[in-house]
Amino acid sequence: MPLTDQETDAGATAPECLVCPLCMGIAALRQSRPEAVEHVLKAGVELLAAFRALVEPADGHADGHRQRPTGMQRIDIG
Repeated sequence: MPLTDQETDAGATAPECLVCPLCMGIAALRQSRPEAVEHVLKAGVELLAAFRALVEPADGHADGHRQRPTGMQRIDIG
């Protein structure tokens, strides 16, 4: 049984609701150039890395307690 024109057009693209932000973003990505998508993804990765650095404590301790600086640093050479 051959497919109608409407059925072949429906199979070419996936239907999105175009109401929620996620579906609108997916539809926009499908219409953009691959270089633009790559650039946006790299920018998103950098944004997440900056957010992580902002949220993470400066001394690297997860509990949030900071040690007082002693003025000396122990360097293991062995």
